[in-house]
Amino acid sequence: MSDTRRVSTETFVCENCGGLMKFSILKQKFACESCGAESTMETTGPIVKNDFHNYLARERETIPFEGMATVSCQRCGMEISFDEKQIAATCPMCDSTQVATVHQKAGIPPDGVVPFKIDKKDAQQKFKAWVRSRWFAPNDFKKRYGEGDLNGMYLPFWTYDADVSVSYSGKGGKNEKKRDSKGKQETKWTPINGNVSSSFNEVQICASSKYEVIKGVLPYDTSHNTQPFSAGYLSGYYAEVYKVKADTAFGDAKKIMEDKMKQLAKQDILSKGFDRAQITSMSAEYNNVTYKHLLLPLWESAFGYSGKTYQYIVNGETGKVSGNRPYSMAKIAIAAIVAIIIVVIMVMSVEGAEPAAMKVTEVMQVEFIELEGCADNAYFWTT
Repeated sequence: MSDTRRVSTETFVCENCGGLMKFSILKQKFACESCGAESTMETTGPIVKNDFHNYLARERETIPFEGMATVSCQRCGMEISFDEKQIAATCPMCDSTQVATVHQKAGIPPDGVVPFKIDKKDAQQKFKAWVRSRWFAPNDFKKRYGEGDLNGMYLPFWTYDADVSVSYSGKGGKNEKKRDSKGKQETKWTPINGNVSSSFNEVQICASSKYEVIKGVLPYDTSHNTQPFSAGYLSGYYAEVYKVKADTAFGDAKKIMEDKMKQLAKQDILSKGFDRAQITSMSAEYNNVTYKHLLLPLWESAFGYSGKTYQYIVNGETGKVSGNRPYSMAKIAIAAIVAIIIVVIMVMSVEGAEPAAMKVTEVMQVEFIELEGCADNAYFWTT
């Protein structure tokens, strides 16, 4: 069993009336929930780009938070348990906001945060539109999607800047007029060596276990919308401690950079007058590498359907929606039948089979209706 510890918490109290201060998505400012008074929150200072060479030493200097912690609500006295992934929570008894300061200091603290720009109502609307646009989803799924309430949270990210230089070997091809025995155009290849370089800014790598799910709503505008970290931004939301360390995440960032460098190398070959380009090997050098630890906003919901759980994500900055969802085999079958009929009509038209095509066209003069309240596979064809 994990150790349980008692830690202190922070609450954000309005100096005017004693109410709770929260970040207002509508106002994009900190405001009191009771009297509406606006305020500023203490931050960690200017956002600093950290030298990647010093990362491991910095990681060793901090004391990681392990196991579970228990905090007492400063408003009603209820004890709240946090698991090791959380650094923010709301009291389930009185709904007051609690932030565990120990969690903020676990590992490397956040350098900045992108505040929510999409509120819960807007996120629900975008989620609703996304669900209704999934034509192949079962009907009852579309009606019941609202049962999975959206929860706001912040996920940890590492962002990287770097100057990258690449030496490459490849070959450039020039298309010739003659063709081979199969009619394929022949290409004359010439070995090419070269160098390309580029600077990268804000390469974003999710440091959460939810990385695969969140890929569909990236990117965030961390270049313009990042604010210096303040615990006040987490007020009322959950937040997760990073699970992937910066040195491991940099491996994923390098893959993104190298894919871009490969495209630049191909462009370099084409710029020399070749029609085609291939890269056989690359050697990359990374200079001036810096990183930041950021918390980025999202709305998430889980939905159970036919014994399976589907997760949905709404980007809390842009409103972009992504997620998994069930499929209606009946709708897929109908779409396949319609596609086959269309192909048959096209083939008959090409062959000049007008009488037969007319018969098929008559079959197409129908509409299928989806009756309200019927099972997913209940369809009626009407003339």
